[in-house]
Amino acid sequence: MKKILAFLLILASVFSFVTTYNQIDQEELKTVTEVEEGLAKRFEIPYGFHPAVPDELYPLLYETALEYEVNIFRTNIHELEGAQPEMLKYILLTGDTHFFHDFRLKSGSFLTAQDTQQGDAFLSSADTGENSQRGIIRDFGGNNLLAIKPLKAAYEYLPVYGQYYVEAADNKAFEVFLAGFAAKVNEFHKKRGTNISYSPEIFQQQNHSEGAEVGARTDFLNYQKYMLLLIMLILLVYHIFYESKRIGILKMHGLSNISIWFIIAGKLITFVFLVSLVVSLPVALWIKDTTAQFVGSAILAQFKTYGIATAISLISYGYISRIKVSDAVKNRKDTQSIFVLNTLLKAGCSIMVILIGLSLWGQYIELRTKGEELKNWELSKDYGVFYPVVVGYDLEDLKKGFRYTTIALAGELYPTLNKMGALFIEADSYEESSLNYYLSKDWEGILSISVNPNYLREFPVYDVQNNPVQISEDTSDWILLVPEKYRHREAEIMSYFQQQRRGTQEPGGIYGAEETYFNREVPDRVRNQEIRIIWLANDQEIFSFNPEVFPAENNVILDPIIQVVTEKNSLGFDRANIINGGGGDDPLKMRLIDRDAALTLKTLEPELKRLKLDDNVKYLITVDQYVAEKVYYLQEWMKELVLTSLGLLVVLLLLVVQNLTLFFNKFQRKFIVRRLFGTGFFRTYKEYIGLFAATWLVQLLICYWVSKGAIAYFLELASRVSSVASAVSEVSGTATIKLVAVAAGLILIELAASVIALVLIEQRHRVKVLKGGN
Repeated sequence: MKKILAFLLILASVFSFVTTYNQIDQEELKTVTEVEEGLAKRFEIPYGFHPAVPDELYPLLYETALEYEVNIFRTNIHELEGAQPEMLKYILLTGDTHFFHDFRLKSGSFLTAQDTQQGDAFLSSADTGENSQRGIIRDFGGNNLLAIKPLKAAYEYLPVYGQYYVEAADNKAFEVFLAGFAAKVNEFHKKRGTNISYSPEIFQQQNHSEGAEVGARTDFLNYQKYMLLLIMLILLVYHIFYESKRIGILKMHGLSNISIWFIIAGKLITFVFLVSLVVSLPVALWIKDTTAQFVGSAILAQFKTYGIATAISLISYGYISRIKVSDAVKNRKDTQSIFVLNTLLKAGCSIMVILIGLSLWGQYIELRTKGEELKNWELSKDYGVFYPVVVGYDLEDLKKGFRYTTIALAGELYPTLNKMGALFIEADSYEESSLNYYLSKDWEGILSISVNPNYLREFPVYDVQNNPVQISEDTSDWILLVPEKYRHREAEIMSYFQQQRRGTQEPGGIYGAEETYFNREVPDRVRNQEIRIIWLANDQEIFSFNPEVFPAENNVILDPIIQVVTEKNSLGFDRANIINGGGGDDPLKMRLIDRDAALTLKTLEPELKRLKLDDNVKYLITVDQYVAEKVYYLQEWMKELVLTSLGLLVVLLLLVVQNLTLFFNKFQRKFIVRRLFGTGFFRTYKEYIGLFAATWLVQLLICYWVSKGAIAYFLELASRVSSVASAVSEVSGTATIKLVAVAAGLILIELAASVIALVLIEQRHRVKVLKGGN
């Protein structure tokens, strides 16, 4: 019994240390993650804003910041392949700032205003060994990757549109800055003769939500620690009853009740506390980039745990004072009351585990739903888009419809990008603006999307035999993937796409456009190609990779007709819109090397120069940074739920073992004798089986009562001050089948743990009981 008490005390100390570590780590991460929100005002450059070229917009932003003496910040979450996400802060300083007040450096110095305006100096929590690294950021625990770079570096990964923060003297200075920035942008367009004008209000329209809703962080570690201390109290009181004979002898020797308490309980608690203190101090100092705050908090947490454990153990002082010497010497022990109390505690905790488990199930379902919504977009971290596409030195080509640039992009650059794993999916026909246009014109055509074989490998579609459809790049026939439910329209579909390819007269259709617009001859393999239909299974959702397509349906299209574009079956005109500078809705998504947009663009530089496209395709950005942030926070939420669930399971198993220990000590002689006479396992422990069934029946009835909202009002009031009550309040209205499923799972876990524990306890106590011991 003493070993179990010592184990629980050690576990409570560990929980205190881990809780403190987790709290400090989360506080520090939140502080640096949200550093701009506490000292700056947010503004947003909207999608579609011009100039969209960083080399044109950044100077305007820089000049305005310098003129009005404000600092500008931007945040990005960057995921490198095979590495943890990196939190990037981009800053432009023009003077004094409070930005660095929440950061600590291990070595080096913070960036100066000049560093952020010129050059490529940066700070990082990792020692990169690069000459341009000015300092190493201290990150508590060393489990987060942080970097601070000049604002200009943001455009290696991000478009010009998005959220920014401005550190200004006051609200008036912020508004003056926005007005000045709008004026500079308007002046820029006036000089170029473009009829574009913006008002300052456009920068305060929020086009994105605040971010992923991950819910309030519920600190279950603290509750689990207090639960352990409560379990310890019950075991301690039982231990005192178990040691009543020894207590009687100590009383006969004239020891005071407080001295007996110290011998029985206080000495063990003090010893464990001193050991925990001695161990926690060097461990706290050993934590990477530890802080004085954490060391002090860790030590203080141990003192708090010791104080609570001592206060709880003093409750047993009342039992010690009530023990009579005459009863104790005769080994008379009334353990019934403590056993009943423990059983009630175990039942109460089991009910809490079921209710919190139901709440976690609900959160998990919500998380899975959001995860399904973002599942396809999660792949966006592997891809980028060329944005914007600029005129460069091709002004004369622009006057002719950008013909030669389009030929170079669609005809000559595409095969290189395709071999590097680029995805091509053209689904602009399903954008809301396109659909509205078709409806207004009573259009009678057939909607379709176009994809390349790379897309089919990344997002498989299945034929009627449920086999994934794979098309080779060497295929010269024009392939249509058509859901089987359209089989009755086969002739109509074939006729429509034949006309689309060949036109109604020569030269017409795609073939004619290739010859007249691109002035290129159509190869015989394409001119003589057949149109083949592969029938697909119905009810397949196709991810459009386009944020403008059915945003309410997570950008998926149900059962579209798919045209497969291969290198051998297509013409340049088929791919004319692969890179149009539209950003996230561009049909071509470039696969990034090691998820690094800058590295990928650098790799492509020789080919771009050869094709004279290096002045047009100068920027490669991630597909959708907002979606990447939502995925990141969603993954963090998932980790939290898993840890919480594991913590609850550990507490439940401890309760089961503790309850069995008390139960076996109460009936140990009866159990051992039955086993010696060959009685079966379940018949030997029939008292426990009966108690097990009865308590679970009561627990299920109470849980059912709570789930039907019987105490919903009181839970709502309690949830304002307790995160556990908040979690439990969420189970009101839960389906009975879910309650039964959670309870059945816990019953099986408890039953399995009970059988194992009983076998082990029986083996350890058999010899002692046979010798007449207790």
